[in-house]
Amino acid sequence: MKNLLLLLLVFVVSCKGQKNMITSKGPIVLILEDNYSGLTKEDNFIIKDQKSLKSFFLKINKTRKPGIPVPTIDFKKETLVVLCSGEHQNTLNSALELILETDEEIQLKTIYNKEKTKEKVIVSPFKIYKIPVFDKEITFKK
Repeated sequence: MKNLLLLLLVFVVSCKGQKNMITSKGPIVLILEDNYSGLTKEDNFIIKDQKSLKSFFLKINKTRKPGIPVPTIDFKKETLVVLCSGEHQNTLNSALELILETDEEIQLKTIYNKEKTKEKVIVSPFKIYKIPVFDKEITFKK
């Protein structure tokens, strides 16, 4: 019985599933990523409506045939956070990380990881994350 209790305690303490949480409504979820955004400079922004989402996809699909299909999002329940890393060699991988959550604000930070690759190609990657809709302000920290 002690071993079972100890094992249960270890699982609860070491659980990493809550590190990715934004609110009690749900997690931040990566829904799409690609190596070409068409944007040369780093930029992070929020998409809260279908019109803005289509506008972003017009930019990234400008030179693609066929283009990436626009995802179906219920903007009454979800908001999109877009991370565009700008142009760089494909040795740099980036992601968004939650660094602070208060009653008024959520702060996200871009984290970078160097990858070991032999091919050094110029890319302009983007990632689209889905988060639940809430009244908090989303800010990006460098």
